[in-house]
Amino acid sequence: MEGKMYDDVRLSLPDTLDQEVIFRQLERVLDPELDEPILKLGFVKSIEVESDHLTIELHLPTYWCAPNFSYMMAEDTRRELLTVGGIHDVTVRLKDHFAAKTIEAGVNTGKSFSQAFPDEASEDLCQLSDLFLRKGYIRRQERLLQNLKSVGLSLEEIAVRRIGDLYFEGESYRIRRNDGRICDVGEAEVARQYFQRRAEMNLDCSPAAPLIIDLRGREVTAEQLEKYLIRARTVRVALQANGSFCAAVLAARKGKN
Repeated sequence: MEGKMYDDVRLSLPDTLDQEVIFRQLERVLDPELDEPILKLGFVKSIEVESDHLTIELHLPTYWCAPNFSYMMAEDTRRELLTVGGIHDVTVRLKDHFAAKTIEAGVNTGKSFSQAFPDEASEDLCQLSDLFLRKGYIRRQERLLQNLKSVGLSLEEIAVRRIGDLYFEGESYRIRRNDGRICDVGEAEVARQYFQRRAEMNLDCSPAAPLIIDLRGREVTAEQLEKYLIRARTVRVALQANGSFCAAVLAARKGKN
């Protein structure tokens, strides 16, 4: 994310702390449902550092944003920012959220969601997080598949590709085809995000592993790929629609405030 700026984030940092270091960690915090960084989505309102204490304020799309989703984002935010050198304590604040006090009290003292919401925690956040990891995996994989199809690879050709057939070159990536030719495919970030999620899900990332595998790590054959792509496209469209809705609602809230 070198050179990326977030001008809408209000910052108050000492000269000794590089804002890019903070932004880099926040890029790792995702909206679990949208599989997009909260920084990119505009959920980060302000960051203030005094001595070794960092305070961050999040502004989520709606006042009624689900407590479990909100808790996951706040918890992940605090965990990532605690890894920043020179920062020994992090306080997360939620702006205009109906459960802000409960979420803040729980997250900032290291409590789990079930401890913070004993009467509402009907499901383990780990299970919920796993569900969204899987959805995000399908979305990232679908983007990769569309890239490969757009440069002329057939489903038969895609099905037999191995991870070792893919090469990164600067900000783009390339693929070795059946006849040995190497062709440019697209932005490297598409492939990097796919492999990152593969690794997070403990799926095989070795050079000899099939490039396209399902959620259980099984190879997807050429005969299965067409239906597989249709299902993956459905997931992607749903996530994009949710993302557009959240962006519109948040923009309206910011305009009002």
